[in-house]
Amino acid sequence: MMKLRVKVVGKKDQNFIKRENTNLILDLIQTHGLISRAELAKLAKMSPTSISRIVSSLIAMGLIQETNEFTTGVGRRATKLRLNPEAAFSVGVALDEKQISLMIINLLGKPVATKTIDRVREKQPEEIVLVIHQEMKSLLNDAGVNDQYITGVCVAIPGIIHHEDGIVYKSAQLGWDNVAFREMLEQVIHYPIHIDNELNLQAYAEKLSANNKTSESIVVIGFGSGVGSALIEGDEIYRGSINAAGEIGHTVVTPNGPLCTCGNFGCLQTYIAESFLLEEANKHHPVERMEDIVRYAEEEKNWAMNMINRVITYAAITINNSVCVSNPEKVILTGSLMEQSEAISKEIIREAKNKLWSPLNDFLSIEISTLGEQGVVMGAAMFSQREHINQLFFEKASV
Repeated sequence: MMKLRVKVVGKKDQNFIKRENTNLILDLIQTHGLISRAELAKLAKMSPTSISRIVSSLIAMGLIQETNEFTTGVGRRATKLRLNPEAAFSVGVALDEKQISLMIINLLGKPVATKTIDRVREKQPEEIVLVIHQEMKSLLNDAGVNDQYITGVCVAIPGIIHHEDGIVYKSAQLGWDNVAFREMLEQVIHYPIHIDNELNLQAYAEKLSANNKTSESIVVIGFGSGVGSALIEGDEIYRGSINAAGEIGHTVVTPNGPLCTCGNFGCLQTYIAESFLLEEANKHHPVERMEDIVRYAEEEKNWAMNMINRVITYAAITINNSVCVSNPEKVILTGSLMEQSEAISKEIIREAKNKLWSPLNDFLSIEISTLGEQGVVMGAAMFSQREHINQLFFEKASV
């Protein structure tokens, strides 16, 4: 006689489900601003009892509040709920070779203060730690945020980042190898600290934005000082075994092509990354920024037009390859290249759609990021905030 296998849901699985349900309720309250328990139950497709339990827990944590607003219409009036924006603040930090950006967000996910400091590439990790500490204290003071309400800090760094142990394994942009950066930060900053890849965190912000919350899978492709991608499935970042998933910039497209910083020849990013483009452009005419190349192309300088056309072709190939591998619902393009010229970004999308395999093209949306250059630092702050909420809930559940 065949025996039925019954799966027993363990405490870890139950906590995971509770965490997901709690995050869903927080997202719904954030999206709607004011909402009743009954409306939450309907939107979340959960029982009134489950909603009441989650709401009571969130009120006890101070994360949401009952208001003086009530529902209208037929039946018993119900109190509306809202997030308590002053209950928690999180700090996002973004590093790249040119600058450090900082952002403080409240529980609504809204920025309350931002700051950018130029020049990073020449500084050693120990110096960067001190700069972050100093500038963060200054920003908190200027914003009038009490540091006891800071729930954590997340730092976004380009490269391969071991996010679980906070080690920067490889960052070609910063010139770092095997840097225990979280440990360094913990010596001077006494909040929970997270370290992650910059594009992963940009993708996290994109997924939480109002336009993309309903998309189950999103690929974010960044074209700038490097070329990379990140995949969000559901609400989770797909990382690969060492958090290096999406390093498409180092896929080889021409075996005998130019030498890449990684040591290989003909990597994709040698054809479309900003640093390589500037190096090549200076063989024709002195330029300092990508904007200069775009301007010369608009003036119909042949060398610049050829470079831009090549960029469009390889960017379209990058999108095509990413879509064929991941089959997402939506592709979001970001990075300095997308911000240089609306005409170029539109041409990249047009070329990508022309090259894409038609069965995939029919069910795919390709868009330019609406978050712009603040997407990375905002994603870092959002990630830190959500990790704090998850930890709060697990601590309460384990009591």
